[in-house]
Amino acid sequence: MINTHIKKLTKKLTAAILFAPLSALAAAPATTASIEARHGRVEVGTVADAAHILVDGKKIATIGADSASLFRITSMAEREYIIVQASRPGLHCHHSYLLLELSDGAPKVSKEFGQCRDLGGVGMSGAEPVVHLNNPADRQTGVESYQWQGDDVILAFESPSLCGAVGFLAQKNAGPVSAPLASRVKGPGRLQFLSAPDTDCAMPGVFVVPGDSLTASLASGTFVYAHYTNPKSGRKVQGWVPRDRLSNL
Repeated sequence: MINTHIKKLTKKLTAAILFAPLSALAAAPATTASIEARHGRVEVGTVADAAHILVDGKKIATIGADSASLFRITSMAEREYIIVQASRPGLHCHHSYLLLELSDGAPKVSKEFGQCRDLGGVGMSGAEPVVHLNNPADRQTGVESYQWQGDDVILAFESPSLCGAVGFLAQKNAGPVSAPLASRVKGPGRLQFLSAPDTDCAMPGVFVVPGDSLTASLASGTFVYAHYTNPKSGRKVQGWVPRDRLSNL
């Protein structure tokens, strides 16, 4: 009796599936990425060769791509930003990008930018986000930096390296040291100069030793921008160093 009931139920379900209208079988966008932001839930749904960007379930843009990824840009301001990285199949040109601005008002989405580039990093220029894109042929050269400005994205500057781009922004955003302070290098070993406030951005062959005198002018987190003049040769160098390697700071 139970088996007969199951067989009848199976036939009914099979018939319902086979004869469902085509519109009912049309694939809904499959969510491939999502971020729960302060101003709403951001999702990417893909179907066929299109990626749809949704905020709180409402579609705000569509990209011709087979998939997309989302990256949050950390911001302390009221507005927040999400990078959308669109991915397309192919041998060479895989990616392009959109920036999404979220606030108490309606969400804003930029035009596509950075075609054929790889995501290198992000930063802030004041309250505006900056996206660094690498040259896929050589990740250490030809970095393009795009900035949100007004209601869209512009190519703000180009740098020979990612460290150069990060260093440019760091100097732009850094706060002044209360007064340029002459300090002496402390701690063990050489103190390496950096082109950006990042230990991966060493300036080859540019360093000082304990006891040398430096003058700090800018501060960014745990780093300061310091100047050094060699007392014998008169050679001047400048760059970022960890604050805790200098006395009086």
